[in-house]
Amino acid sequence: MTSDGCVLCERAAELGAADPGWLLRTGHWGVSMHPAMPAPGWVAVQTLRHTEGLAALDGTESAELGPLLARLSAAVTRVTGSQRVYTYSLGENSPHTHMLLGPPRPDLRGAAFITGLLRREASLADDTATLRVARELAGELAAGNTNTI
Repeated sequence: MTSDGCVLCERAAELGAADPGWLLRTGHWGVSMHPAMPAPGWVAVQTLRHTEGLAALDGTESAELGPLLARLSAAVTRVTGSQRVYTYSLGENSPHTHMLLGPPRPDLRGAAFITGLLRREASLADDTATLRVARELAGELAAGNTNTI
């Protein structure tokens, strides 16, 4: 199900043909590169059907979310070497249910890092490294799995 004018629903429809496209797709969730900021290791986790907020999830979506976030956090840790993985969801600019997940930089952590990410500071962006890490994450998530939870 999509909602007319929903940016994330429209983006989801295009990800099947994109490179790298979906890094992981389950029955209810999709994982892709951060849609607005090419920060290495940062991914977006979104419902495949249009929902607006965690309260709108059905039982299956809710049951899948915790294990999915744990699996993604472990994969980000293995691929990036970061001992911390941040997760946040605001839903202000796009109400479609989604979370953003990824590592801080070694030289910029906590609120300073998240503020820079939200402001889309150019110093955090690295297109080449982001694509390389995204492909490594896709491989890590697919290794020995059928891309389902």
